[in-house]
Amino acid sequence: MLVLVMGLPILWLSLSALGATGAGGGLGAAMLPTALRETATLMGWVGLAAGGLGLVAAWLTTHFDFPGRRLFDWALILPLAVPTYLAAYSYVEFLDFTGPVQQALRALTGAETIRDYWFPQIKSPTGAALVLSLVLYPYVYVACRTFFLMQSGSVGAASRTLGASGLRTFFTIILPLSRPALVAGISLAMMEVLNDLGAVQYFGVNSLTAVIYSTWINRSNFGGAAQLAVTIVLIVAALILVEQRARRDRVYQLHRDSRVAPPRETLAGRHAAGASLFCGVLLVGGFGVPVGELVVLAVRNLGPNALEAALGAGLTTVLLAGAGALLTVGIGLFAARIGGARGSRGAHAAIRVATLGYAIPGTVLALGLLQPLGQADLWINRASMALFDWRPGLVLSGSVAALLYVYAIRFLAVSHSTLDAAMRRRGEQMLDAGRVLGVTGWRLLLSVDLPSLSPALLSAATLVFVEIVKELPATLLLRPLGVETLATMVYARANVSLFTEAALPALGIVLVGVLPVILATRFSDRRIG
Repeated sequence: MLVLVMGLPILWLSLSALGATGAGGGLGAAMLPTALRETATLMGWVGLAAGGLGLVAAWLTTHFDFPGRRLFDWALILPLAVPTYLAAYSYVEFLDFTGPVQQALRALTGAETIRDYWFPQIKSPTGAALVLSLVLYPYVYVACRTFFLMQSGSVGAASRTLGASGLRTFFTIILPLSRPALVAGISLAMMEVLNDLGAVQYFGVNSLTAVIYSTWINRSNFGGAAQLAVTIVLIVAALILVEQRARRDRVYQLHRDSRVAPPRETLAGRHAAGASLFCGVLLVGGFGVPVGELVVLAVRNLGPNALEAALGAGLTTVLLAGAGALLTVGIGLFAARIGGARGSRGAHAAIRVATLGYAIPGTVLALGLLQPLGQADLWINRASMALFDWRPGLVLSGSVAALLYVYAIRFLAVSHSTLDAAMRRRGEQMLDAGRVLGVTGWRLLLSVDLPSLSPALLSAATLVFVEIVKELPATLLLRPLGVETLATMVYARANVSLFTEAALPALGIVLVGVLPVILATRFSDRRIG
């Protein structure tokens, strides 16, 4: 039942894609080559750039000591708090003709118009790849950093003892050994690119997600959009298989004694300066520039009207995120219980399928929910008219219920993984002892089960809450009329070039995301140590 409920969007899209004929199917097929080409190009460049940046940063912070290393060690993960669409809007404001960079350039050169000098166009596929790489490299950084901290330093030390240079050791030892972590991190970054809607639209990239949105909303062609959406699902499935294969290959890793940290070589002179500069540029590029631009614009537009609008959208966002977090954690707790250590193989397989929603773009999930929920509303209205002579209207589609449903599908994996890990660490002995003492049912749940899981429940709820606050595509497509969240407010203002008015709610989204990112880093450090 859980698989059917959570897998409804993908099942419906698959049937719709197979049934699309005529104009719908032709339009999807006509747009597919361009969308595939631009999506593959963007994913490839982001994968290469984010993979290289994240790997080098992780190698530097785990293998060397240099000025600022302690700060960079945890701070380099901060760009994860900046949603891709916010980074896109911020960088365009920062680097555009009216931005501070080009203003300073004109002041230095005496130029007056864009014809008097050359400056790269930020609103382009190249600009999209650059900005997305700067905010997505932490996926690779976190994976590789964890990998390096769990490895023995003996291999690298032996290589240096035999006379190999630092670069040769990196390319012949570090890079091959880190391949599983590198592939896993790059796969996650690529899936984020595939999920993105706001940034790719703003940069003018005809990605699959952007074309799906345009096909559905602007052309009212559900069949063509469904075909494109199924293509995305197949790409995601391929990325998941690649990532799982990379994790299976980890049997070739060399593990270390967890009580002994890997040795770090102290850098000096230009090498120390180069390492500090590299990490500093990454931190400023991925976090400093977007957040700094948001702060400047928010202060410039600060006033009663801006505060009132931001607070209204913020309250709606908090209520939706809170309700979504409670629902998702509740379902995650149920899934963790039936798929725990004592669960059957069938239960484990069902849970794996039910938690795949986190890898599916929000645009695809929203597309797959609209029609079935609309059909369910039709049945509800017919039944209520027959029984009570009353028409309730849109009960599921176009309501808060649809948003909460898509949030539960999208972020079930986040809550389930957290709670499942906590349950496995706790074990079943405590619950067995309660049953022996005669405590069963709801009493066992409320007096033993939930209290023993309270830290994990709070952690899961916090993570899901933050994810919902940042979520844009599904909220944009399924929100009821008149409902405005921080993310949709930013999108609406930025799309009509009113980013100054969008800066305050955008800053609120970033601030909500910073604390969990820092806490996650600290928690990861404790587990590694």
